[in-house]
Amino acid sequence: MNTSPSTRARTAATKTHSHRFSQVHGIYPLQRYVHGFGTSVVNAFDVDVWTRATCLDWLSLRLVVRRGHVRISLRQICADGSQQDLGQLEQDGVGTQIFPRLLLSDLSGALLPVVDAESEDASYDILFCTDDQPETSDLRINYVFCTFKRAEYVQHNTQVFRDYLRHHRAHAEAHLTLIDNGHDGSATGGAAGSGVSPDDHVTVFANNNTGGAGGFGRGIYETVYGGLAGQGFSHVCLLDDDIYLHPEMFARNTAFMRFLKPGYHVGAPMYPTSEAQKIPCHSACFGHQYCATVHPSDIALGAELNTSDIPAFLNMDRTPDSTGWWWSCFAVSDVLRIGLPYPFFIKMDDVEYSLRLQNAGVELVIPFSFWVLHDDFEEKYTAAMQYFRFRNRWVLLAQQDRLQDTQDFVHQFDQLVRGFVSGRKYEHAQLLLNAMDHFLRGPSYLITQEKQILSSVFALVRQEKNVPMPTPPAGAHVVNELPLSRNARNARLTERTWNNHFMPLKEHVVIDTTRPNSPSDCRRGQAVSYWNPHKGLGFTVQRDSARAFSQMRALRQMRQRILQEFPRLLPRYRSVKPHLTSPAFWASYGPHNTQPLLTADARTKAQNDQMRAQAHLAQSTRCEVSTLRTMAPPKDMPAAAIRRDGVTSTDLAILNSLRNRYQGQRCFVLGNGPSLTVADLDRLKDEITFAANKIYLCFDETDWRPTFYSVEDLLVAQNCRAEILALDGTTKIFADHMLPYLPRQANHTYARWLPPMDNRSPFREFSNDLTKGICWGSTITYSMLQMAVHMGFKEIFILGLDHSYVEPKTKQDGALVSEGEINHFHPDYRKPGEKWHYPVLDRLEHSYEYAKDFCDSIGVKVFNASRFSKLETFPRADLDEVLSQDIPS
Repeated sequence: MNTSPSTRARTAATKTHSHRFSQVHGIYPLQRYVHGFGTSVVNAFDVDVWTRATCLDWLSLRLVVRRGHVRISLRQICADGSQQDLGQLEQDGVGTQIFPRLLLSDLSGALLPVVDAESEDASYDILFCTDDQPETSDLRINYVFCTFKRAEYVQHNTQVFRDYLRHHRAHAEAHLTLIDNGHDGSATGGAAGSGVSPDDHVTVFANNNTGGAGGFGRGIYETVYGGLAGQGFSHVCLLDDDIYLHPEMFARNTAFMRFLKPGYHVGAPMYPTSEAQKIPCHSACFGHQYCATVHPSDIALGAELNTSDIPAFLNMDRTPDSTGWWWSCFAVSDVLRIGLPYPFFIKMDDVEYSLRLQNAGVELVIPFSFWVLHDDFEEKYTAAMQYFRFRNRWVLLAQQDRLQDTQDFVHQFDQLVRGFVSGRKYEHAQLLLNAMDHFLRGPSYLITQEKQILSSVFALVRQEKNVPMPTPPAGAHVVNELPLSRNARNARLTERTWNNHFMPLKEHVVIDTTRPNSPSDCRRGQAVSYWNPHKGLGFTVQRDSARAFSQMRALRQMRQRILQEFPRLLPRYRSVKPHLTSPAFWASYGPHNTQPLLTADARTKAQNDQMRAQAHLAQSTRCEVSTLRTMAPPKDMPAAAIRRDGVTSTDLAILNSLRNRYQGQRCFVLGNGPSLTVADLDRLKDEITFAANKIYLCFDETDWRPTFYSVEDLLVAQNCRAEILALDGTTKIFADHMLPYLPRQANHTYARWLPPMDNRSPFREFSNDLTKGICWGSTITYSMLQMAVHMGFKEIFILGLDHSYVEPKTKQDGALVSEGEINHFHPDYRKPGEKWHYPVLDRLEHSYEYAKDFCDSIGVKVFNASRFSKLETFPRADLDEVLSQDIPS
């Protein structure tokens, strides 16, 4: 095994660390190291999936230390088990180190950060990052929970989502929608409601269904066509309710979807929550391969892999056909192409929709760096689930036209029921018979009677559901793979009595469900315990000869019904599917006080055409508020339905139009220090200028107006909102964190706000592409320098940057309170009693130094032309000499 460090990578890393400036800015975080997961596969970067499914070209690794000493290595792990250390990062005290950029085309397998050393007091973050241009720069995901009477789970996960929004400032990129199947439609939701309170970022819909696609389909419908269509979502992500989430999972999904190429949808591997401290240890499922059999025995991929064995994940079969709706993320544009889910109840909804996406050319990928902790299915096993697994499987096969051989289907159904009866699983057998009876009644019956069906199914199950069973019952013996009798007479008798149902045998036997077994193994048992020794779970059934006889007689009658009714039944399932996956159907299926529209007519067709046209318009002009206002929203649209935050497609179009518009020209970036004079502003009327904050105080004294105007300080935005909104004659560019304070209007353009991971670190980021965002530098001057570089200016002159402040003695709520001190060009700039943030000069100097290094590296010259300034970072320029020169064309 090769574990020697890469000399070239380490040399490059050392060279990068010796400079303030790095060509790697890491504007987009891709994946953050989760300390509790250590060197497991969940902390590894999935190079192969990122290479195949995304537009990402390169990435880097960043170490941000807030306290203490940390040394880490970056290790590449290949499928053959070989490993190579690509280099190290080390930081002592507050600071940031960045690894040289790595091209994905040069890599394979997995990249794993390994902590080699850390002091006891160390506090730090490790994350993969990039500056690459995303595929979807205006990403906005609606996360949809479907829940029924699981308030504890949903309340926990809603709080996790809100933590994610707050910590990652992701309000513009993510929204949570809760489809509450226990909500009674009242103001409080009733006793069975989730108890989640909606807000601008969380929407709750009361739903009249109780599970499966009934809830998820409602969520997709509201996202694309209904009450949330005005929010301009690019993707929808479906989440189960009995899962445990982590803020980093939302962050990783955001990063992956931002770079995902068209033609893919994304799932996540499932891990059981029974593992210690909710840390993934052994995988449960990486999706399924579809077998199209009468028995729903699809192949679960990646089960029982140890997360410390990364090569095992690299070598497993990674071509699933379907992913569970514990986590499934796909594009709204794909929903518009293939339609909404079929209204399956509880089971097979995820399989059907995954296969439909696959048939439309949308490939499923599941990164191994994703994870969802799901309640253990074994712990909740009940025979009731088998009803929905089998019945919905048959519906899917009928839709796919895979039930043409009726005789074969009858034979397989007969064997399934006989197997349950032979195993003394009479509740299983009865549910299978009931499922066939309901299936033969047709699709309309299944939809209109779903609540009655649900009630009857769960009422039938009394014994055949898992309960704690740490050990087999006393005196019972495990009989897996019991040898068959060699006596022909006994074998014939066993078969004809349906596994000895009428023989005087009184043993209590145990079937170990984790080992191979068959129904005949329990033939000696009067009592049979089905036991899972790994989970300590199981159930016990008793032989009931009379019930077995009744079910076998019902089976004979059911075989005849199937043969008679299939020729007329199967075309009905195929013909009704287009309507049951249409927006017109889903508009009536789910809300309280509505009846599902089961048949299509001319009015339904017109309704579908209108809703689809509006949804296509919303996608083509996504997030365009002025356009969306022309669409007629449903009367019951929630208050938070119209999107108010985030960078829109129009913002990006404007920012793109400004890119290099002033290539090779000069501009002036204005501070508001005391050295700035109106006389100098008058001389800048023919120049391109950037100004900020309260520059408007001088407008009564001059005809000069800034070409571009900006604000990034929240206190300034709060204190001066009316004045800022009233400004005209200038193009205003704001970071999108200003939207709650400075809402949209005609001359406003917004760019993504890219705050620091730690504002105490001297490390800075600098964006020369406003479509990626504006990086924090603790001063609006730093932001305006980024704007100027994006627009192509080659000479930038800073004016009015005195870099000197008088600090008042009064402080309140972490801010200074003005006492009339003079720090700006206008005497009324800061009125007594007004709160303001005192600039931390060393932070500002770090920002200016970084800006200078960056601009030097790309050939942009920045000069300090202030009449007075204590800032020595930029070379000085005489303003009079500059203005006496001809303006470069």
